[in-house]
Parts: sequence; structure tokens; C-alpha cells
Amino acid sequence: MPKPRIIILSPPFYSHFTPLLALAQALQRAGAEVVVACTHDFAPAIHEQGLEFVEVQINRNANTGQATATHQSESEQQRLHEFLAASRQGPVATLRTQTRHRFADMLANPEQLRERIAQLHAERQPQLWIVDQLSYGATLALVAQQRRFVTFCPPHPLSIPSVEGIFGVPPHWPQAFTVPAAEVAILRAEALDLQQRFTKRCNQLLADYGVSVTNAFALTSPELIVHNYPEFAAVDTVPQRIFCGYSFADTEAEKLRTTPPTATPECVVIALGTFLSARSDVLIALGQQLRRLYPQALLVIGAGEQAAAVQAAVTAPTVIQPFIDQRHWLRQADVFIHHGGVSSFTEALYYGVPMVVLPFSSDQFNVAVDVERHGLGSVLDPNRLTAAALQEAVIQARCASTRQNIAHYTQQLRARGPGYAARAIVQCL
Repeated sequence: MPKPRIIILSPPFYSHFTPLLALAQALQRAGAEVVVACTHDFAPAIHEQGLEFVEVQINRNANTGQATATHQSESEQQRLHEFLAASRQGPVATLRTQTRHRFADMLANPEQLRERIAQLHAERQPQLWIVDQLSYGATLALVAQQRRFVTFCPPHPLSIPSVEGIFGVPPHWPQAFTVPAAEVAILRAEALDLQQRFTKRCNQLLADYGVSVTNAFALTSPELIVHNYPEFAAVDTVPQRIFCGYSFADTEAEKLRTTPPTATPECVVIALGTFLSARSDVLIALGQQLRRLYPQALLVIGAGEQAAAVQAAVTAPTVIQPFIDQRHWLRQADVFIHHGGVSSFTEALYYGVPMVVLPFSSDQFNVAVDVERHGLGSVLDPNRLTAAALQEAVIQARCASTRQNIAHYTQQLRARGPGYAARAIVQCL
């Protein structure tokens, strides 16, 4: 009996590609023939895993490891600089900037993408497609061509808005942020306008196929949605949703740390993701404040292109690199300070590491709310850091009750993962 063939469509974003690659490996182990379709920048990583690569460019903008170092057009670089400038003004300014950029970011060259997907389907005849939730042009092509597909959602589950939700507007804010109602109202109005314009454009593209949608941001597979996220509450919906907890290739049978925590942290890992590592001001503030609070602690900082500047400003003992092996360092970390990206959040839970979250943008505010709501760590405003607030956040993140809460979800994540998702997907075939 021939192996079922699955094509995975990944956008050119490192934080989305890596969980999709882990899922591809799990599907291959489950007996499927897997093709990964994405930017050529990721081809070496795909071939290294013995998977087949085909080139498909889903987005104009890209982030293949360090956003500011990724080769892309001048206009896309300008948009990145606008985003980073807005992140210094606060959450609403950042989300409004992302809203202005979103139309072009998420629906680039949809007609050409539809033709490319049709060509691939004719050539490879897959039984199933898997598409990243934010790859709206690819989802439109699959819907128009009536192909069977599974939606893989790497960001927070609220990235698929509810009927009453507005994409890009957090329904709740972390307690560390004071967000004026008037500013939120402006954000909601702009995001709703985008949502309506985006849906109108998608319906224009679908018109020839006799299909229409009410909210293009909520368009998903009618069969299965896989969330790269913990299951905080059971969800009984159509389509079916499963929460795989995390999606990365765990090649070692690692054990939970059994040594009791020390009075002060001995190793602190700091990572703000591939885009926000450009915020060297925050990295330097964190490094300098932590050094004063914990003089002997090893500080491990992923600093992107700003590594030299951060190294010059933060005294030893340190490991400061453009791109740190985050999971390697989390095996020995006492505290993990991160931006609230889903990959960082789920890795912290998987390794049972207390966390302090500094959200800047996108779904990071939703992740931060979950951290607070479920007692999994502390949340701070990255633009208003003080040594006193940082010390209090570290103490809270490392307290006994927080550790107990983390341990519960550590067990859940370690029982799931990409293999759990792969088994659910194979059942669709």
C-alpha cells in the first residue's frame, strides 16, 4: 500500500517554519510521504531531515532567523523599522502599525499562489495539505480548489477570531499594562475596518468559485485545526480542534529538573525573538539590572545583530550571541525572560522553567494574559522596566505555587507534542 502524501505549506517566517518542520518529521515517522513547500532559505533544514522540498513563496515579507538581517525588499525593511519604532511607543501603537501593514503582508500575490498550488497538486497528487493559519492566500487557494486541508495554528489560539472577535485586538490586557480606553477604541475601529476590507478582497478572489466567507481571518479547515499550544480548557467545536502543546523535535529523553531551586537564580536566559532582538535597549536594561540584582548569575542573551552592543554594555559572566540555542540553555535555566512568543512560552513550559514575559506585539499580549491567568509566571511592560519590578517578577515567577502550576502543564506538554498532532492528522486520511 503506497504511503499517503501530504504537502505542508509554510510561510517564510522562522517562528512558523520550525514547528511545521517538527510536524513534518512526526508525520514522516507516522508513515506519510511529506513534502514541505516554502522559501528556498529553509531548503537545507528540510533536506537535512530527509524531507522533500519544493519552493513556494507565500509572503512578500520574511524572517528567516534574524528579521533585520533577512534579505528582503527596501519597502519591507522600511515596514520592519516602522514596527520597531512603534514598539517603543507601547502596545496600541505597535498593534495599530501591524494593522496598517497587515493587508499587504497576509495576501501577497494570491492569483500566482493559487496557480502554484494548483500546479503542485497536479504534479504530486497529495491526499492532504497542511497550511499555516496566517497563510491566508494559501488557504484561499485550497478552499477555491476544494482541496482537503488541515489548519496548523502556530500563534495563540485567539489568532483565529471568534464570531464577535476582531483580529489583532486582544480581548484582555496583562495587568502590567495600563491601556487607555480611547486608544483601544481607535485600535478596534482600525482593526475592524481592516477585517472588513480584507474579507471583501478575499470574497472577490473566491467569487468565481461560488464561495464566500464572513470573516477571512477566521477561515480555517472545516475538518481539523491543530493548535501549537497547551490545552487550558476542553474545546468542543466544529471543526475539531486539538492542542498538541508544543511542536519541536525533541531528540533527547530529558528528565525534569529535580534539584531544589537556589535562593537566587544561577542562570537567566533572555530571548526576545527574531524580530524583537533588535530592541537592544531592552536587552541592555535587562542585562544591567539583572547583573546588579544577581552579580554571580550567568546571563545568556540572544541579541541578534545587536550582540556586540549588548556585550559591551553587560558585564560578565555572560553568553551573548546573535542566535542562542534556546532549548539547550533552558535545560539549565533558573529563569527565562522572553517576549511571549508561543514557541518561547511552550518551550518554557516543556522544560519547567519559571518565566517573566515582556510582550510587545501581535499575540504576545494574549500569551501574557494566559501566563497571569494560570499562574505560570510574571508579566512586565518592556518599555517601563525597573530593577525593583524586575526583582519582584523574578521572585514571583520562582515561588512554590508558580512552580506547581508550571509542573502541571509540563506534564501535559510532554505527553503530547508533534507526534500527538501527527496521529490526529493521519486519522483524517
